[in-house]
Amino acid sequence: MTDISILGLGAMGSALARAQIAAGHSVTVWNRNPEKAEPLVAEGATAAATASEAIEASPITITCVKSHPQTMGILQNAANALPGKTIIELSTGGATQAEDLARFLEGAGAEWMFGIINAYPHMIGNEDVVLSVVGTEDQWVSHSPIIKAMGGSSVHVGDQAGMLAALFAGLFTVRQGFMWGMIYGALACKKAGISMQAFSDLVPISMGMMKPYYEYFAATAPNATYDNPPATMQTYAAALEDVLASFEALGARDELPRLFVDMANKGMAAGYEDKALTAVIDVLARDRVD
Repeated sequence: MTDISILGLGAMGSALARAQIAAGHSVTVWNRNPEKAEPLVAEGATAAATASEAIEASPITITCVKSHPQTMGILQNAANALPGKTIIELSTGGATQAEDLARFLEGAGAEWMFGIINAYPHMIGNEDVVLSVVGTEDQWVSHSPIIKAMGGSSVHVGDQAGMLAALFAGLFTVRQGFMWGMIYGALACKKAGISMQAFSDLVPISMGMMKPYYEYFAATAPNATYDNPPATMQTYAAALEDVLASFEALGARDELPRLFVDMANKGMAAGYEDKALTAVIDVLARDRVD
């Protein structure tokens, strides 16, 4: 018997295996292409001939392949090995796919946890790396040392299999919001005849506001403390109207600034004009888009 098994030995799966070996855990590894196991065997891992054999070798199996459906296919073919085991799924996929996989594992007599890896393979095992994980509180307490061997700053974020897809969507939206903000900002400047180099050089100055924006968000959104903000929704809405007017005057595409204006106006229409801009989260959460 070994402490942990790893299914999937691509760049990320191999990095996960090495992190567990470095943490002093005994590791069994498996991959469809057995040649990928050879470097890890040289480093102390044990190679399994089949996925079933790998799962049987350890109480905990970490799966890291292309997607939840691929994990499902592998585990369905190894269902006889699943009863009494814990599967930590680190592949990617949507909420419905995760929920389907969780139901399958429960039906097969296995426990599950799901995680998102917020790092590149070469970063795995570092203290500042974060894996965002869902599972029960008891599972987190039991298995966090294994998870933190892969990312020392890993966190437990909930207990529903489908939560991670929403978390990924939310965090990716934050990053893409910044990217698309730069793209639309560059569009306005280009239309106005301002050089892209001048705009690019000034973006870092604007980025200086990111920390205060985050602090505004962190002070208001988590506990819905929307009263007496340093800047109200009405203040933001007025500035956003000015931005939209500039886009319109330039004849530039204005979908993004118009979205900002529409959302702020929706919040004010709900009576939140003197509240924090983040109060619009509660307003939008009442809507259901089918």
